[in-house]
Amino acid sequence: MRIGIVLLVAGMICTLIAILPLVISGLKLPSFWWGLSMLTAVGLAVILVGLRSSSKTRTKSRDSN
Repeated sequence: MRIGIVLLVAGMICTLIAILPLVISGLKLPSFWWGLSMLTAVGLAVILVGLRSSSKTRTKSRDSN
């Protein structure tokens, strides 16, 4: 889940950089910043998968006791 949090934060930073041309006129950035901003979704997916697997582990350990 830590990796997911890092990916989420990195994606948010890339998203902020990608929208800078909308705020600052005359600024041109390469289009790969939009692709890097998709790290937000990847990080969120990793976090959700981690939460689901940890909940399954807790449920199994509770049922076995």
